[in-house]
Amino acid sequence: MASHRHSGPSSYKVGTMAEKFDCHYCRDPLQGKKYVQKDGHHCCLKCFDKFCANTCVECRKPIGADSKEVHYKNRFWHDTCFRCAKCLHPLANETFVAKDNKILCNKCTTREDSPKCKGCFKAIVAGFGKGSSVVAYEGQSWHDYCFHCKKCSVNLANKRFVFHQEQVYCPDCAKKL
Repeated sequence: MASHRHSGPSSYKVGTMAEKFDCHYCRDPLQGKKYVQKDGHHCCLKCFDKFCANTCVECRKPIGADSKEVHYKNRFWHDTCFRCAKCLHPLANETFVAKDNKILCNKCTTREDSPKCKGCFKAIVAGFGKGSSVVAYEGQSWHDYCFHCKKCSVNLANKRFVFHQEQVYCPDCAKKL
């Protein structure tokens, strides 16, 4: 897993043709029209999309000469298609993390890598959610608001408790077991 900033490649030029050139592919005249110069050849925008443009891995459409392109590890996206795989937050201008062949925002990466609460099974992320503290015992973790007696449901955060057969009990309920 690594954190990255990114930018698209600039391997072609876009402009308006002032000279008498024809499109390398369809041979249409380019004078006075917008064109693309790539690998020493001039082509119209239509032929660029058809023969030269990279294909977006997200939407599978060509990334046109007028589009902003994001490039990462020989894969290409429209800047609007480059989003977090979990929350779909746009990432074209942000730091991201590549993990398990997925692109994730920092917030989702933190949640994915966080321990899971034994009570609600959701990620325990510092600074997120109702509670800000965590109860940890015997290698297990709970949100402070999820740490309650298995039998009577009284919250046991910052209170005495009994841990019996992987479950948490208040002292009164533990006596009745």
